[in-house]
Amino acid sequence: MQHDDEKDPGTAALAAVAGLARSVESLTRDVAAMKKGLQQTASKTAVARLNDTVASLGNTVASFEDLLTQLAAGPGTGRGKAADASSVEPVRSWLRLPEDDEAAVQSLLSELLPWMEATYLRYATARESLPPCWLWHPEIVEELLWLMDAWTTAYDSDEASNKLVGDWHDRQRPGVTRRIGEYAPACDVLAHRDTAGQTAVTVPLAADADPFVTWWATSRDTHGPAPTPEQIKAGRRGGLTAVPDTAGGQR
Repeated sequence: MQHDDEKDPGTAALAAVAGLARSVESLTRDVAAMKKGLQQTASKTAVARLNDTVASLGNTVASFEDLLTQLAAGPGTGRGKAADASSVEPVRSWLRLPEDDEAAVQSLLSELLPWMEATYLRYATARESLPPCWLWHPEIVEELLWLMDAWTTAYDSDEASNKLVGDWHDRQRPGVTRRIGEYAPACDVLAHRDTAGQTAVTVPLAADADPFVTWWATSRDTHGPAPTPEQIKAGRRGGLTAVPDTAGGQR
């Protein structure tokens, strides 16, 4: 669609709708005048039809005025899905569950466990790849949770379709099954006995982030700060002895 260089498409559309609204209002006045002139000679049926026409045109004008208001207010202010965006339920995540909310955890597991028994573990590859210690692995629970929700969408939602079902069988389930096998190869329940109560995840060098802040903010075209001996020891199995000598004789 062509438009003036000085007007963007949104402005042009707004002007077009405003012009159409004015035309409808003019037509409404003309019909009203015709109705008044025919009241003395027209039948009651004709007058009733004109009344219906005027009412319909009035509704049309009101709709256009509402549309104009929405266009003037900008994107995200319309009705329907855009207006309800803030109320859309977010995708569920095991990793994002609030802490100290046992009811939320229990609620998800009360759905996941029966679904795994009735659906997921019906597949031999799923049974083979799922470690018995899967509940100790939040990344595995996360994968199973979203896979269950995808299955529900494909089979039991307003969006259910054979296409979604096929995608679940062909891509989603095999992908989750493969990744679960990669997350915990040869893991079992006893492997978690000696680590109970310990911190599960530690971000490497998180306490040494300040030099990296300065580097990335001021001189990111260089290779960054040199690692300290302590950083090397913390980052390499075996400590400094595991780091080969460099050409400059430094470890």
